[in-house]
Amino acid sequence: MRMIVASLLAFAWLGCSSAPYRMTPPEAFKRFEDTREFKLITADGVMLKAREVDNYPRADLPFWTDAMKRHLEARGYAHSATTCFKTTRGLDGCTLDFLLPRGAEDWVMSETVFVAGERIVLVEAAGPFPRYARVKDELAKAMLTFDLGE
Repeated sequence: MRMIVASLLAFAWLGCSSAPYRMTPPEAFKRFEDTREFKLITADGVMLKAREVDNYPRADLPFWTDAMKRHLEARGYAHSATTCFKTTRGLDGCTLDFLLPRGAEDWVMSETVFVAGERIVLVEAAGPFPRYARVKDELAKAMLTFDLGE
């Protein structure tokens, strides 16, 4: 009986220890194991994480893609590209890439936007330009596998 209870507790803990999102991770990225958040990083410091905000005021993907672009441009980020796509699960998303100076380096910040009913899921990747450029294609392929985990 103790073994069954211990097994159930272990499975419950494992279920609580992972973020609700799923994605085939890019090969160069490793997941932070000590957090419930969806966070990954490369050995040379390119970061990837997902977070969620309320879809308020309620709007669609084109609205939020445009709002994200305008918001970041107003803060000095230079928009370099927008790519919209459909995941293998049929979820529509748009990735916006921005360039920004950070100290003596140029950085890339990528914001992928998914709108799902009452929520907006943002998948953010950032890193120094040359390091980000090495994993950019891997990230784009991985985004095609993103799923809300519902």
